[in-house]
Amino acid sequence: MKTLTSIRSTCVPLFLVSLLLAGGTTVAQDQMTPEQEKIYREMIKANGSNPDEVMGAMKQVDDSRKWTGGPIDYHAVGVYSGTPRITSDPGKGSGVADVTDHVILDFRWDLAESALVGTPKIQNSQSALKNPRDLEPKCLPPVLKGEYEHADFLSVTNGLGGALALDVRTTYPIVEVAQFCTGARKSIPGAAKTHREELVVPSPTTFGMKLPASSKLAISSDKKSLIFKDAGWTWTFTPKPRV
Repeated sequence: MKTLTSIRSTCVPLFLVSLLLAGGTTVAQDQMTPEQEKIYREMIKANGSNPDEVMGAMKQVDDSRKWTGGPIDYHAVGVYSGTPRITSDPGKGSGVADVTDHVILDFRWDLAESALVGTPKIQNSQSALKNPRDLEPKCLPPVLKGEYEHADFLSVTNGLGGALALDVRTTYPIVEVAQFCTGARKSIPGAAKTHREELVVPSPTTFGMKLPASSKLAISSDKKSLIFKDAGWTWTFTPKPRV
């Protein structure tokens, strides 16, 4: 049987990682004493490999164990900030506003199956709207005769390809808009419209990756949450490690 010193240097990282995955006698990095780690680093260096890279691979494998063995609890916070249309029928009169909204989703996720376990909990918040205006700045602004609600999350179910399917309702109030920009006002009726959105659940194994600057996904500064931005929403996913 080959000893560690007889293995080619290019295979050392893979060899050490495979020992960790197989549950071998290798000691996990965060369990090593300073003396043990020093010996490990010297042994790795003697085989021509970079100790930092090998130890980093070992830590990544050890960290991944926190997410295996069963469903994971996620706490997801969605924050919206944008300038959506605020009339139920934009073809009959335009109007936009600065809108913010907020929702909290708590759910259990099977990482291996990319599927929900049980029924998610939804906590909706009331939208906040300010500065209603016409699409044309010189035109009179619209007048709302009720509350605009940007997003009420009605249900969260399994979507396609490991995503969440979100049924979202937007409630439009009666809105009075100026005809011909500055003329008499006419009313656009209110309405409640429901649509479906897809939201991918980022895997906690992403914590061990280096993401490109162009990615919509980022890792929080405390390394505990994954942040995804899309279509005016900022989603902060915080998975709870298994113990």
